[in-house]
Amino acid sequence: MEEPLGLSTLAVHAAWAQTPANPPATMPFYPSAAWAFRDLDEVDAVYEGRVKGAVYARNGTPNRWALERLLAGLHGGEAALATASGMAALAALFLAHLRPGGRVVASRDLYGTTWGLLGDLARFGVEAVGVDATDLEAVAAHLRPGSLLLVETLSNPRLRVADLPALAALARERGALLVVDNTFATPYHARPLAQGADLVVESLTKFLSGHHLVLLGGLVGRKDLVEGPLGVAVRAGLVPDPWACWLGAEGAKTLAVRLERASATALRLARFLETHPKVGAVHYPGLPSHPDHATARRVLARGFGAMLAFELPPEREAVNRFLRALRHIRLVLSLGGTETTLSHPATSSHRSLPPSEREALGLHPGFLRLSVGLEDPEDLLEELEEALKAV
Repeated sequence: MEEPLGLSTLAVHAAWAQTPANPPATMPFYPSAAWAFRDLDEVDAVYEGRVKGAVYARNGTPNRWALERLLAGLHGGEAALATASGMAALAALFLAHLRPGGRVVASRDLYGTTWGLLGDLARFGVEAVGVDATDLEAVAAHLRPGSLLLVETLSNPRLRVADLPALAALARERGALLVVDNTFATPYHARPLAQGADLVVESLTKFLSGHHLVLLGGLVGRKDLVEGPLGVAVRAGLVPDPWACWLGAEGAKTLAVRLERASATALRLARFLETHPKVGAVHYPGLPSHPDHATARRVLARGFGAMLAFELPPEREAVNRFLRALRHIRLVLSLGGTETTLSHPATSSHRSLPPSEREALGLHPGFLRLSVGLEDPEDLLEELEEALKAV
C-alpha cells in the first residue's frame, strides 16, 4: 500500500485529470511553458522528430501548431509560422533570407513601421529601395538575383492594389522572391501564393482574428522558405504565447462572415463619401474611379475589402472637429476589429516618416483611414453624414 503523500506534495501533483477518450468541441488551451519526458529516449525521439512532442513553449506548443496549420490551410501553403506580431514575421523573414549586401525592393506605400524595420537593416549592409509597385518597369529596374520584392496586396493606407501575378512573373524572371503582406485583404479576398507569390505575411492582430484581442503574425509559403524564419523565430523568441494562438484561431472561425458584411458596407460608405462635398478624395479599390480598379477585379475575390481612406481639408482642426462629432466610430490606431474605427496615418502609422516623404505619399493632415466593422450600414452612414457637418 502506498504511503499517503504530504500536503505540499498533494498540492503540487494531485490536480491531474484523465484525458477524455472523446474529443472536446473546441481546441483545448495548453498554457504550459514546459513539457515533461518519461526518459532520455523520449527526449531524443522528440528532438529528432520521430514522435510529435513538445519541449518548451518557444520551440512550439499545440496551440501554435494548430494556428500554423490553420494559416497554411487558409493560404494553400506547404508550411506556416505563427509569430508574436506581423512585424515579428517580417523580422524573422528578413533575418533568415537577407545577408550583408542584400537588397529589398519595396513598395513606397508600405506600412510605415515596415519601412522603419527596413531602415534598421541598413546598419547590417542591407539595401532597401522604394519603388512604385504599380510601375512594373520601375520594379524591374531595381530587381536583381537574390533580392526580395516586398509589396502589400492592398497598401496601407492608400489602398493601392499590387498586380500579384505580374509581380510574381517579374520576380521569377529576375531570380527574386516575392513577399506579400496580405493583412488588409486576408485570404478571404486574396490568396497570393495561388497568384505566384513565394511568401505571404499576415498580421493576425487585424482582420484574421478580428476582435482587437491579440497580437499575432504569420508567415506562409513553401516549406524550404519557411524553415529559415522558423529557426530564427525560435532562437530570437519571436513566437506567440499559447493564449494568443488560441484566441487567434477562435477569431478566425468567423473570418468569412465578418468580411462579407464589412466589405459590402465599405463599398456603400465609399460611394457615399465619394459624392460628399466635404470629402476631397476617396481611396477604395471597389470604386471605378480608383486607379487600380481593374487590377483589383483580377487580384481580389469576394469584394474589395473592408478598408478605405478618404481626405478631408488638410487642416488638423478640421479633422479634430470631425472626430469629436462622431459617436460610435472611434479613433483607434489599429484596424480589423468588429467595430468601425478611424486612424490618422500622419500622426500614427506613418508618424516616423520625414514630412517630405509623407507629403510625397499624399498623407496630409486631412487623410483618414477607415476600418469598417459590423454595425448596421445605415447607422454608419448617418453618423458620418452628421460628423461631416462639423468640418
